[in-house]
Amino acid sequence: MARIWHKPGVLMTAYLALFVIALVWNSNSSSGLAPRQLIPDLGSPLIAAFLAWRVAGGGWLSRGLIVAYTIGLIQKVLWGADMKSGDLVSLGLLAIFLVQIALLVSTPIYERTRKNRAGRPPSGAPMWPAPPWWMAAFAVVAGLIITLLFLGSEDFRPVSCTPNSGAPAQCTVLAQGFPVHYLTVVPDGNFSYPVIYKGAAAEDMAIWTVLSFGACYLMWLPSRRPAETAAPRVAAPA
Repeated sequence: MARIWHKPGVLMTAYLALFVIALVWNSNSSSGLAPRQLIPDLGSPLIAAFLAWRVAGGGWLSRGLIVAYTIGLIQKVLWGADMKSGDLVSLGLLAIFLVQIALLVSTPIYERTRKNRAGRPPSGAPMWPAPPWWMAAFAVVAGLIITLLFLGSEDFRPVSCTPNSGAPAQCTVLAQGFPVHYLTVVPDGNFSYPVIYKGAAAEDMAIWTVLSFGACYLMWLPSRRPAETAAPRVAAPA
């Protein structure tokens, strides 16, 4: 059963299923994220199916296009308006896109889309080479640093407050943090007090930790894979 997941066709079918799930989930969500903001047009499922079929057949260009497209979707989610409030739909879409990237860089897909691999049996290497221990530690440190650096990212958001009139009201305050706002200053009568949303801060750090790990892993991965070699020639019988 485990060997089924080493087949490129199965992996690209899983990619396509995740693509459709993201499309439906984003379209049916009640969030403010416009469905066509992430999925360009109604022809996208057909385009995704064609590219997935090409990748399963060894198309290296199609694989590169899908990877670049998915990275673009990740960027759109991070900069989307809903992510600022830690919207679960945005977090779910981000998780789906990261899983799709993982499928595209898996060993079976990598080997299928390499030149001079035609007719060769699978190498039997693991689905994903195990990263060194320091990569996880680096990702945690990088996630914390990036989270703190983005305190300079500011935006306005409405919150419940008590202005000078003494009656509860909605105030527009300056919020900080990216992609999820987790620090703001709320007026209360003649005073203002800072509010730190710990859950939102944890979301920010988790997002940047995972993205830092993914970026580092993708840069490290080529060094763990053998260089392409020409297919051995079979000598013609004398």
